Amino acid sequence: MKHNLKTVLTLFSMLLCFSVFAQGPPGGGQGGRGGGKGEDRGGKPDASEILSKLDTNKDKVIDKDEAANDKRGKIAEDFDVIDTNGDEVIDLDELKASLDGKKPKKISAKKLLKEVDDNGDGTLNELEVAVKKKLELMDHFSEIDTNSDGELDLEELKTFYDNQEQPKRKNKD
Repeated sequence: MKHNLKTVLTLFSMLLCFSVFAQGPPGGGQGGRGGGKGEDRGGKPDASEILSKLDTNKDKVIDKDEAANDKRGKIAEDFDVIDTNGDEVIDLDELKASLDGKKPKKISAKKLLKEVDDNGDGTLNELEVAVKKKLELMDHFSEIDTNSDGELDLEELKTFYDNQEQPKRKNKD
C-alpha cells in the first residue's frame, strides 16, 4: 500500500507541475504578445493611442509640456529626435515613424546644423560630421559643399535635402 501511495503522490505532483507550466506566465495571456495593441499590454505601442493620451489640449499634436506627461519619459527624452521637421511639436506621422523605426520623412537642415555644429560657427566641417556619425553627409560631403570651402552651410544643406526628398522620375523613352 505504501508503494502505491508513493506512486500516486508522485504522479499527482507531476500532473500539478505540468498543469501550472501549461498555464503560461503569471497573469495568464500569451506573455504579453496577444490580446490587442498597446504599450500597457506589452505589445508594440500604437501611435494614435499615445497621441490621444498625451494630447491634453486636443490640437492633434504633442508639445514639449504634453510630452513631459509620458509615463516612461521616452517621448520627452527623445522629443527633438522624434520632431523631425523641427516645428517644436510631434504630429501623428512623426510619432508613427519614430515607433516604426523608419527614417524621418523630412529632415530639417536647420535642426541638423544645430545638432551637429559642435564649434557653433554655423557650418559643418568633415570632423563634426564624422564625430556625429552622419553617414549620409559623410558620403556626400564634397557633393553638398557646392562652394568648395570645406564647410557645409545652411543653404547647402537645405539644397541637398530638398533634392533628396523629390521623387525620382523615370524616363519615359
